[in-house]
Amino acid sequence: MISLTVASFLFPGLLSLWGQHPGSQTSGPRFLIHPMSKLEIHGTSNVNAFTCTCRQTFVSLPFQIVGGYHPERTQWAFRNTHLRLQTQLFDCGNKVMNKDFYHALKAKTHPTMWIELESIENVQAIKSAWTTLATHTRITIAGTSRSVPVQARVRKLSEGKLQIYAERALKMSDFGIQPPTALMGMIKTNDEIIIKLDLVVEVLSL
Repeated sequence: MISLTVASFLFPGLLSLWGQHPGSQTSGPRFLIHPMSKLEIHGTSNVNAFTCTCRQTFVSLPFQIVGGYHPERTQWAFRNTHLRLQTQLFDCGNKVMNKDFYHALKAKTHPTMWIELESIENVQAIKSAWTTLATHTRITIAGTSRSVPVQARVRKLSEGKLQIYAERALKMSDFGIQPPTALMGMIKTNDEIIIKLDLVVEVLSL
């Protein structure tokens, strides 16, 4: 039976978003991101809006609490916690948009995007009602990394299962990306994009 404590429920739920970076420790509990989960990049142009959906399948992921669990701590720092995303496994709805998306994000030279959990502030237990947690993450796109705050909403769905929702607006230019254009510049993509996570996560063992 999984105990619903901060140690055994909060951290498995959050850390299951991020797989261990190659070379890090891989022993310990594992978690599964369910296929019903969504990870999307939303953007707009001067003529329409678009959504690029991640079609990647995630295997069960291990996690590691750096320094071990100490219930008196209200802020937690992490290392080697990365969610690895293949750029060319995002689907924007048609081949032309996919090609422009991959080109803009420099998929040939930087085929992978990363989301790394750096810390969580004001740690608290997770219940059936939504709880908001302040996290700091490092996002890497097209080879450029930025550390950004992200507000994550978390709730318990059932014993051992969580739903985690977060979204963050970013500017492509902050990552050295030139917003793509089409039709001789008549269609211009706006600089701002929004990364959205809506994940259902299950603890497989503890």
